[in-house]
Amino acid sequence: MKCKLVDVFTKQKMSGNGLTIFYDYDVLSQNKMLSLTQEMRQFESIFVSEVLSKSSVRAKIFTVEEELDFAGHPIIGLAGHLHEESGDVNPRTWQIVLNKKSVKVKTKKSGDYFYASMAQGKPEFISILSENDKHAVLRALNLTSENLADYPLEVISTGLPYLIVPIISGIEKARILLPNFEDLLANFGAKFVYIIDIGNFEGRTWDNLGAVEDIATGSAAGPTAAYLTKHQLASVNKPIIISQGRFLGRDSEIEAYVEAKDNVITNIWISGDVAKVANIDFV
Repeated sequence: MKCKLVDVFTKQKMSGNGLTIFYDYDVLSQNKMLSLTQEMRQFESIFVSEVLSKSSVRAKIFTVEEELDFAGHPIIGLAGHLHEESGDVNPRTWQIVLNKKSVKVKTKKSGDYFYASMAQGKPEFISILSENDKHAVLRALNLTSENLADYPLEVISTGLPYLIVPIISGIEKARILLPNFEDLLANFGAKFVYIIDIGNFEGRTWDNLGAVEDIATGSAAGPTAAYLTKHQLASVNKPIIISQGRFLGRDSEIEAYVEAKDNVITNIWISGDVAKVANIDFV
C-alpha cells in the first residue's frame, strides 16, 4: 500500500504535526482505516480515494477513535503532498472532497517544503456558555476562574465545532479531568475544546478522553481566529500566528487570516508549511 509521511505546520522534519497519507481507501473497510490510524499513533490520518481530476481528490479523515467529516492538518498535509507529486513548480489550487464538504487549498513550493493555505469559509457562532457551564468546564480542564481571561467561553465552527476557552495563565497545567468530557461538550454543541492563551496566542487541545494531546490543530485555528477577531484581540485582514505543540516537544506554527468586509467575516484561511519525511510501504 502506497503511503507518505509528512510533518505539517513546520518547515523541518521531525517537528510539527506528523501525518500519514494512505492511498486506495476504496479497498479498505472503515475498521481497517481505523486500525491503520491507530497503528501510526498520530492524532489523525488521511486516506485518499479516486483522483477526480488533475486538481481534485476524494479523501477520508480518521482519528484513533473515529472518522471525522473535517480536520485541518490532514488537509494541509495532503495538499502539500499532492503538489510534490505533481512536480509542478508553479502555485496550484486543489479541491479536497470530504464526506460533507469540499475544501479549497492553495499550495506553492518553497525550497525543500511546501506552503498550503486552506479556505475554511465563514465561521458559525453557535453558543456562549452561562456562568454555571463556564465553571463546570474550567473544573473539567483543571483550571480556575483566576486562569480565565475576561471574555466568554464560546462554541464556534468552521467545519468542526470547538469550545474556545480564553485564558491568561495556567496553560501548562491544563488537562482533561472529566471521564465523560465529550458529553459535557455536547451540551453546548461542541465536539472538541481549544484552550488559547490570549497573551501569546498559544493553544492546546486533546482527544476527549484526555489521553492524546494534539500537536497542531488546523480545524481549531479557524474558530480561534474568528473568536480573537470578534473580541478585538486580533485584527482582521492581517496574519494571526497561533503556536502549539510546545508541551510535546513538537513546536508548530499555524497562520490564520480572517477576511472581513464591513466588519463581517467572509472567509478564514488557515496556512502552514509541509515537510516530506518518508515513503512507506505497508505489506
